[in-house]
Amino acid sequence: MDLFQKNKRFLSYWKLLTKRVETLLKCLILFSYPLLTVAIITPLWYFVLYQNGICLSPQTEGIVSAAWIPTFGILYSIMASVVMSTVWAEYKKVRVAVKRYDFEAFCDLRDERMSPLVYALMRMLSFAVLAAFASLKYSRAIDGAILVSGMTYMFSLVMWVIKEIDDPFSGLWFIKRMPDGWLTLDVKAYRQRRWDKMKEVSPQ
Repeated sequence: MDLFQKNKRFLSYWKLLTKRVETLLKCLILFSYPLLTVAIITPLWYFVLYQNGICLSPQTEGIVSAAWIPTFGILYSIMASVVMSTVWAEYKKVRVAVKRYDFEAFCDLRDERMSPLVYALMRMLSFAVLAAFASLKYSRAIDGAILVSGMTYMFSLVMWVIKEIDDPFSGLWFIKRMPDGWLTLDVKAYRQRRWDKMKEVSPQ
């Protein structure tokens, strides 16, 4: 009875170790990116809101906790899931195009990026949830700091991950072994020439 099967793809222990160490270092660097945002937002919350006693009334807190945070939190989760799925699918298509040396597919996908409008919407939704947490009344500063800094970190990390995947030719998670000239070619001019050529042979 076979209960377990080993990975049949052979990698030397040194290559496997190198790959895992490289991945670990990349993850550590990526996980450090949101710390700057946390270092800015958390002191702002403490000195501007908490120290001055600026918070919502108990009646409003109930509404915010029961309606505001769940509504915008769900909207942000749906938006983030759709965006992450979209950029990941495009990332995989670009990788397959490079592996197959399919320049036509690569040319169509190279400059595709998520719309700035989508990033703006995600930032506004995350700000709505974060502002709600920051405006709650906390009996201790440490409680508010943990929640505000934690939410800030996770929202920022999601944005950084999406940006890394959305641009597979720079940053930490870039596609290796890129054919020479593929990144420097003017793909807009190439697509225009291809379009003109297809227009000539296509029936009117």
